[in-house]
Amino acid sequence: MSTLNKSQQRDIAKILVNGISLGDDYMARGLSALYRSAMKTSQQDEIMAIALAYKVVSNPEFIISSWYCAEYI
Repeated sequence: MSTLNKSQQRDIAKILVNGISLGDDYMARGLSALYRSAMKTSQQDEIMAIALAYKVVSNPEFIISSWYCAEYI
C-alpha cells in the first residue's frame, strides 16, 4: 500500500513523464524537492526508492543532506 498522498503521486507521475524528455537533472531536482517536503518518513522512504530505481540519487542535482543519502547508497 502506498503511503504517498494523491498530490505526491500526481507530482511523481509528472516528474517521471517529463523526465524522459528533460533528463536526469530534472528528475533529480523534482524528486529531491518532494523528498524534502514529505511529512512522513514512510513517504520519504518511498520517494527515495523511486529515486534509487531511476538512478538519480548520485546526481548532483539530487539535493538532500548527504547523511540521508549515505544509508541508501
